[in-house]
Order: sequence, then C-alpha cells, then structure tokens
Amino acid sequence: MPANRLGLQLARALAMNLDFARRRRAVDPELRPYVEAYERDGAFTVENFLPADAFAAVREEAEAAYEAGIFKSEVVEDNSVIEETLAVKKARDRFPATLEHVVGSPRLQALAAGIVRVPAVPRMSVAVSYMHKSADAPPPIRLVGSNYLHADVHYPVAKAWLLLDEVDEHNGAFVYAKGSQRLSLARLGYEYDASVRVARSRREGTARTTIPYGLVRMPTEGQLRRMGIRETALGGKANTLVVASVMGFHKRGEFDEGRWRKQLAITFDDRPK
Repeated sequence: MPANRLGLQLARALAMNLDFARRRRAVDPELRPYVEAYERDGAFTVENFLPADAFAAVREEAEAAYEAGIFKSEVVEDNSVIEETLAVKKARDRFPATLEHVVGSPRLQALAAGIVRVPAVPRMSVAVSYMHKSADAPPPIRLVGSNYLHADVHYPVAKAWLLLDEVDEHNGAFVYAKGSQRLSLARLGYEYDASVRVARSRREGTARTTIPYGLVRMPTEGQLRRMGIRETALGGKANTLVVASVMGFHKRGEFDEGRWRKQLAITFDDRPK
C-alpha cells in the first residue's frame, strides 16, 4: 500500500495511456464511424453484425453446446445471477461456424485493429456465456462485483459481445458511462483513491471474499460527479455486436427473475505494450 499512496497507480495510468495515444493506424472508410464512436464515447453497437445464415449457425452451435451440459457454472455476484460459460477453444470441434464467422471474421478483425490502433490483433478469444437470475442460485463462490459500476483497468482495452438473443434492461443489458474511458484529472484522482482502497482490502483479505471487488473499486458520489458519469444501457436485438473500452465505467444490468442473457464474449489481445 505504501507504493499506492506514493502514486504508483497514477504513474502506471499515465504511462500506459501515453503509449496508447502514440499508436497510429489508417482505418477503412467503412469502419471509420465505429472507430470515431469508440474514441468519442468508449462504446457503440452494430446491429445485424453477421449475415443471417452465419448468425443462425453460430447461435445453433451455442445452444447445442449448452444442451450437452459442458458449460462451467458459477455464481460470482451477490444478486442470485448464475453465469454459465464455455471457452470456444476448449471445444473447438463443436464451433466450426463460430471459428469461421466470428474468430475468423475479416470485418471483426479489421474493426478490432482499428479501435486498438494496431496493424492486426494477434489473438482473439471467444466464450459462450449464458446468464439468468434464479431464486435457487447457490451462494457465490467469489464476489467479482460486475453488477457494481466499475472500470476494469486504467488503460484502453476493448471487449465485445455478440448478443445471441435480445437483451434489454430486464435481462442484464450492458450499462456504460459514455466518455468515461478518457483520462482526466478527475479520473486520475479516482485511480489514486481506488488503488489505495484495493490495496487495503487485499491486505485485510476482504476483496472478493466478503466484499465484491467491483464494490471495492466503485466510485464515490463525489467522484462520479467530478467525472461526469452518466449511465446508458446498451442492449439490442439478437445479432447485435456491443463493443466497449472497459477502461470506461460500466456494470452488468439487472435481471428479472427467469430472464436469460445469452451472448458470445469476445476479448482482444490489445494491452498497451
């Protein structure tokens, strides 16, 4: 914790954001509006991302894998939401359409490279994720705190989600504070305070055990006001791609009892070097 009090987190944040700002890459004209929206707002959606036949095949693979009972199931929140996941790479033979149309998508690869500002994204990982709220959910095995407003990191990192069914405010729509991915003096003040809080919680052994990690890092009311945080729900119909910088503040939305959120979670290898 002494290093955090001396401002080590601020030095990290400044150095990594500077490295990202130095990146330069030409963007295809067709993708430029999305890249501009990402740089301005930190998040955007693309409806009907895949061709209809390709999307149908991708969704069918996910359903078949889920019915086979090979998903990992866990509860990591304090709100009775069960999350079941399967990394595509762990069952590649079950996902030929997903590997072709998502992992191997030239459009998605070009979009990722444009927002990450690199010639090409070297790796892309995909996981199928099914979530629903249940009164019969077992106690959490760890407390991640995705349902509390938080920022994953202090430097630009992009993630994406391809919605397999319609998602709205009733089944965990992704909630995002547009513009909060930009570094500012108010954000640096938050980073300093949050780093001290996290170090203290880790030292006391409460982070992820008795206190959700997202709650440990959750901005105070004053910090939210100074950073100008305003939440927006980003959902959409099936086959909508949601893209966001998880340096920006976000959370998983609320679930109505019995409602499901089905999606592909896509992670790009874009950590600033």
